[in-house]
Amino acid sequence: MVFVERYYKIHRIFLMILGLWPSYKSKHLKRIHIIFIFFLYCSSVVVQLATFLTAECNMECIVIKLSYILPSIVYILNYNCFFFNIECIRQSFEHIQLDWETLEDNNEMEILKKYTYVAYVFTIILSISFIAGICAFALFECTPIILDVIAPKEKSLPRRISIPIEFFVDQEEHFFLYLISEVLGVFFGIWSTIATGAFLAAIGQHCCGTYKIASNLIRDTVTNHTLQIPVSQRIRFMYQNIRRAVRIHIRTMQFLNGLLFSFHLWYFPLIVIGVISLSCTLFRLFNATLRLNDSNEVFISYTMFIGHLIYMFLTNYFGQLIIDHSTEILRETYNTLWYVAPLPIQKLFLIMQKSIKDYKLMVGSFYVASLEGFTTLATSSISYFTVLYTMRT
Repeated sequence: MVFVERYYKIHRIFLMILGLWPSYKSKHLKRIHIIFIFFLYCSSVVVQLATFLTAECNMECIVIKLSYILPSIVYILNYNCFFFNIECIRQSFEHIQLDWETLEDNNEMEILKKYTYVAYVFTIILSISFIAGICAFALFECTPIILDVIAPKEKSLPRRISIPIEFFVDQEEHFFLYLISEVLGVFFGIWSTIATGAFLAAIGQHCCGTYKIASNLIRDTVTNHTLQIPVSQRIRFMYQNIRRAVRIHIRTMQFLNGLLFSFHLWYFPLIVIGVISLSCTLFRLFNATLRLNDSNEVFISYTMFIGHLIYMFLTNYFGQLIIDHSTEILRETYNTLWYVAPLPIQKLFLIMQKSIKDYKLMVGSFYVASLEGFTTLATSSISYFTVLYTMRT
């Protein structure tokens, strides 16, 4: 259990920063924390929408603003998804802890350790990338100030931030107000996405590990070694392996079904908004590349485009891993030497071969998180981008 505490502690810290951890020392402090986060998210969207009141926009201008507003809405939905399912988060950690407590041998423990460690490394890489990215973003926004200090000129460089927001005051005079608002919005928005995404990835890896344990139990049920065991002990051993494998398989499926039931209503609109956001970003990148008169615009739109693709790919990749590991159980029922097992065991294997199916993370009763699903999202985004480009021309 020391291993579990060590490698899941990082998720507890991440969720506590966002006020999403179920256990809090002070309820009043937690309430203040959550109000602050909600205010930050909502104000970020409001000040972006306020730009429509102070400037006339053509279609291209609207798309650029939407390329920022839509991700902000995604941050809010993603945060609310976890906020309204805090009890589900607590139950998830309890489920994982119970799985570790019910492991019967070192081989099973090593399997779960391997999958848990992969999720831990993935979280660390995301965190380091995020910290480096947010520091680079802050430096990029402060470039005019830095250049004025390093190489001062008679006329200071214009101080403008990348994300269009409106406080109804002069941006040059109150540059730091705009800068702090922008950086805080980006920081907590992306941080919530990474923290919740890393948590779900850890759960996905844990489920892959339990599926792997069930697959190994099926594989080891009928082997050349087990066939050398006396008949009475052999049948008892085979029954125990099959019973444990089926129990682990059902328990994992029920756990995933519970998570999907809690989260799918929130993630369905996230998928729709994400596709539209990617289309707007692609439209923006296409225009910036076509003109090549603004290097900052090319860099920002390209970075946002890559960020969208990475997020969509990773979420679907972990969904694909669960599908593959659930399919492996069925594959092992065919690969094992079931045909030389005692007749009652053969009947059990035949039943499993007909009844076991791959498990798919179905969102909104129509979308499956998989590599094929990622291709579908990318194709849909390109289609909507084509529509936007046609409307502009």
